[in-house]
Amino acid sequence: MSSTVTSNQQGNHLNIAIAGRFDFSILQDFRNAYTLEVEGPIAGISIDLSRSEHMDSSGMGLLLTLKKELKLDSGRIELNNCKPHIRDALLAARLDHFFKVN
Repeated sequence: MSSTVTSNQQGNHLNIAIAGRFDFSILQDFRNAYTLEVEGPIAGISIDLSRSEHMDSSGMGLLLTLKKELKLDSGRIELNNCKPHIRDALLAARLDHFFKVN
């Protein structure tokens, strides 16, 4: 399955959806979603993982890079609709300290 990244901005909130594998293979598409597509300052980001089948450590690293580059506080980035195995991996890596994991 190929991976896709889509995004849309509603005011100062950015919505990103990831389908397929969330790993290093989507690096450029993921970065474009929160840099090239954004108009004005961003107050919060929702990342929909409902169609994401897999996330590895490089995907987690992409999330941390996003947080660092946009300088958003904890809780301003939500990881929504995580499949149980992805949610478990995020919690095991203690990323719930940096993101709101739903």
